[in-house]
Amino acid sequence: MPHAQLRELEIGHSIPFGFELIPAPADCAELINTFFVATSDSKRLEEMMPAYSAQLMVYVEGSSDLCPEGDTIFESQPVTCTAPLLSATPFTLKGPTKIVGASLTPLGWHCLSGLAADEVNNCMVPSEKILEAQEIAELEGLAQESRRGSVPNEVICDAISDVVRRRSGQINAEHARFVGIVTKWLSSALNPPLEALYSEVGVSVRSAQRLCKRYFGVSPSRLVKRYRAMRAAMFLANPDLSEAMRSDILGIYFDQAHLIRDIRRYTGRTPTALKKTSLMQDTLDPDAHGEGAKILR
Repeated sequence: MPHAQLRELEIGHSIPFGFELIPAPADCAELINTFFVATSDSKRLEEMMPAYSAQLMVYVEGSSDLCPEGDTIFESQPVTCTAPLLSATPFTLKGPTKIVGASLTPLGWHCLSGLAADEVNNCMVPSEKILEAQEIAELEGLAQESRRGSVPNEVICDAISDVVRRRSGQINAEHARFVGIVTKWLSSALNPPLEALYSEVGVSVRSAQRLCKRYFGVSPSRLVKRYRAMRAAMFLANPDLSEAMRSDILGIYFDQAHLIRDIRRYTGRTPTALKKTSLMQDTLDPDAHGEGAKILR
């Protein structure tokens, strides 16, 4: 995918920024949704990160803070691991910034970290708790070379792929099957019925709820609610989606108040604000959300 054009974000003065998506290799499709390159020339850029998948990021330049509800502020490292975000979360970029990262699928995050998404979420996890010292050193070394202009972004993406790929054999086969079924269910309709999932997974409702919390952070009923809101936000942020899709998405909601409430919860924005240019607008591209957003492509 070509690099997104630099845009002007107006908050008192112009701030150029860029966002690029790079496809993951085919053999990592179950583990990595996509790679991304985010850049900003701003010395300080405050944003809201939508409810987004776990990420493994390499900071070529700059740093960031993640500020979930409460007093805790998580500060990025040169190699940063971010657990799944279950709701919109404030964060601050301190730059100039360049980040090369991977959006991880539920299986990819579990392979990488071994952490249950319902127990560890909305936070950054110290990289040394997840990665080997030599892996961190390799990624930090590539960041230094990238600053000098001697390696392209794709080389960092390849190194991240290798880190995730090395752990691909650690997942329980039955759990992988369950996650695959949930992902297929999420992409089967804009508002898929719970009964369709429970009839397919081959385990009890209680077991399905437990496994869904472990890999997706929440129960199936709350998961589909989050995906429903994110899809609505993706549409409102993307003028190229059809009017037929617009009717289908808006028809899911009982009224506009419910639509606004859910979009605000999961994106940190009102529907009107989704149309305003921002760095995070591009994180609402369906291509950034893997199979779960396939229905919108």
